[in-house]
Amino acid sequence: MATARVVAASDETRRQIERDLHDGAGQRLIEIGHALRAVESLVPEDLTELRERLQHIGEGTALAIKELRELSHGIHPAILSKGGLEPALTMLAHRSVVPVELDMAVDGRLPERVEAIVYDIVFEALTNVAKHARASLACVELHMKGTEVRVAVRDDGIGGADPTDGAGLIGLSDRIQALGGTFEIDSPAGHGTLLTAAIPSRR
Repeated sequence: MATARVVAASDETRRQIERDLHDGAGQRLIEIGHALRAVESLVPEDLTELRERLQHIGEGTALAIKELRELSHGIHPAILSKGGLEPALTMLAHRSVVPVELDMAVDGRLPERVEAIVYDIVFEALTNVAKHARASLACVELHMKGTEVRVAVRDDGIGGADPTDGAGLIGLSDRIQALGGTFEIDSPAGHGTLLTAAIPSRR
């Protein structure tokens, strides 16, 4: 129970960071971008160097906004909170540099903590596929079996993944176990990687 409380506190901290990024720093950067464009429109056209510098600053601000959004999406996107796993995982698949096939069969919404951990599993798995697997295809499966959520992510890459190498996977394993679930990785060299997890959907 103590571990579960620690995980719950960690999840709440992650959600607070997401809100702070979106409503705090993100909004301030957007306001700065608007102000820069307003100032640029007031600069006479003959002041070419000044206009170019303002444009450069504006482009840098736009890039910072994009990177901040990427970071907040890596925590938990608003689409997960509003729409649940189906649109959130679809978004991850579309954003993946490796083609992803989705097979999802979950009716309705799941508890917030369960949706968050499932999203994190798929996010971490697809990130690792893109970085390390040298795969041409990844498949994500999400189904209910009784009162358990079953999620599997497989790829056709080079395999050989070490589940103990990387804080992301270790952290996921700890959080899943704290919820009473199981987490396994099967990654024989030369035969791709299969990541599976089973998580109680009510707790």
